[in-house]
Amino acid sequence: MSKSYLILFFIGSFAFLGAIFPQETQNYDKRNPTIVEYSDRIKISPNLKQAYYIRASEEAENRDYERVIHECTRALEIDPNDAEIYNNRGVAYFEKTQYDQAIEDFTKALAINPKLAQSYYNRGLAYSKKGQYPRAVSDYTRAIKIMPDNAEIYYARARANDAIGKRRQSIGDYDSTNYLDSHLAQAYYHRALAYNEKKDYDKAIEDYSKAIEVNPKYAEAYIRRGLVYGEKEKYRKCWEDVKRAFELGVVTNEENQGIKQ
Repeated sequence: MSKSYLILFFIGSFAFLGAIFPQETQNYDKRNPTIVEYSDRIKISPNLKQAYYIRASEEAENRDYERVIHECTRALEIDPNDAEIYNNRGVAYFEKTQYDQAIEDFTKALAINPKLAQSYYNRGLAYSKKGQYPRAVSDYTRAIKIMPDNAEIYYARARANDAIGKRRQSIGDYDSTNYLDSHLAQAYYHRALAYNEKKDYDKAIEDYSKAIEVNPKYAEAYIRRGLVYGEKEKYRKCWEDVKRAFELGVVTNEENQGIKQ
């Protein structure tokens, strides 16, 4: 996935297990003064939950997800009823592609706080990774009811609906995505794919063009638009787009092009 971005509670960052790091006097990066400061606080007050929480946020910035899991686990040992920390530990598991553990933590977060839109969305992303798209759609829908103005959630639900062939629903969600955020090129691109499948070539071309307007280096949008021009027998435009796509280095595998899923 921008993959779609998981939602965390740490401001400006990411939101662990005693058996992995049994001592709190770890060789933390001494260049990070925040980690050093809160490590010192933990030495004085080992049950200071907020210290583990903040230290986890710093480790998330470093993408050290093992330590994030460790810090969140220590915080949960102190307070096992903190939904936000379960959410953030779930995100760490997700980043390690441990989707079952991630789902388990998002579910625990929701058991504590059933109105936690972030955990519905994050759990939906994990279900999508496991190919369980109907469950993902259900979770995205719950998240949207709580957080109706978040473009990323509509986009994620659109992608899940695409995966199970519900084109009408996916197009509606792409509409909502683009209404809320007109700068998500991938939403225009994937809506164009849906129109293309319906053989609505004019709308497909319009959306590929919008994707290119937002991201002029969107090679896949060029080649797809070129193919649609070919279907409409506009061969000059077809060739111009295909030529531009290859200049940008397009390949047939979308994942290799870093398309945000």
